[in-house]
Amino acid sequence: MFKEKAVEAMKKAGFKLTKPRMWIVEYLDGNKNHPSAIEIYDDLRRQNKHFSFATIYNTLDTLVKSGAVKQINVDPNCSRFDPDTSEHGHFVCRVCKKVYDLESVNLDYDKTIIAEIDHIDITISGVCKNCKKQ
Repeated sequence: MFKEKAVEAMKKAGFKLTKPRMWIVEYLDGNKNHPSAIEIYDDLRRQNKHFSFATIYNTLDTLVKSGAVKQINVDPNCSRFDPDTSEHGHFVCRVCKKVYDLESVNLDYDKTIIAEIDHIDITISGVCKNCKKQ
């Protein structure tokens, strides 16, 4: 589903489906790590895939604007990207900086005040179980 949505978004934006753009889409497909642009770039370069850093930014920008990818701002130093565009929250470990999906985030809100919610962005920070053990 993600891959098809991402390809359609790039075509609609007038992008050619180059190998580097497809590498980015394939990297994000099913990725639960919420990578930053630099992490995507570094990981793909380690796989001997060569392209410019601008390709990452342009591709991610198009995917975010089309709604194929969510840009999440859980790190004040850089944006991270999530191919899971369903409504869900995030937990960020303040020690290891890993980002986890929170699948069930229930909010009770006053329906007499709010007629419609357009977007919910919830980020909870703390210490993950792995870091707590150490």
